[in-house]
Amino acid sequence: MTNRTLGQHIKHLRLSKKLSITDLASSARISKGHLSNIENHGSSPSVQVIKKLALALEIPVELIIGHSPSQLDPEWTDLMIQAKNMGISKEEIQTFLAYESWKLFLKKEG
Repeated sequence: MTNRTLGQHIKHLRLSKKLSITDLASSARISKGHLSNIENHGSSPSVQVIKKLALALEIPVELIIGHSPSQLDPEWTDLMIQAKNMGISKEEIQTFLAYESWKLFLKKEG
């Protein structure tokens, strides 16, 4: 995110997507005034607002808050987003991984 404030960063992301402040506010289901305050006056958005903005911008939350997800394989990131969009919970994924781990353990022991 370099030296930009969070609001400036959000504005940069919005402009990079060629969205007006009205368009992004509408897509994120927040008021135009609230988004303007975040972008121009540095008011701090809530976690819920950041999530709404990320969804509206079609980017991971990490890109808004400044953490680069580049350490992650993009295919894995896409798979996790697809799973989330399908309604698969983190707990279900954790259960699946535990089951697969258990199967590998049995295979090694057997």
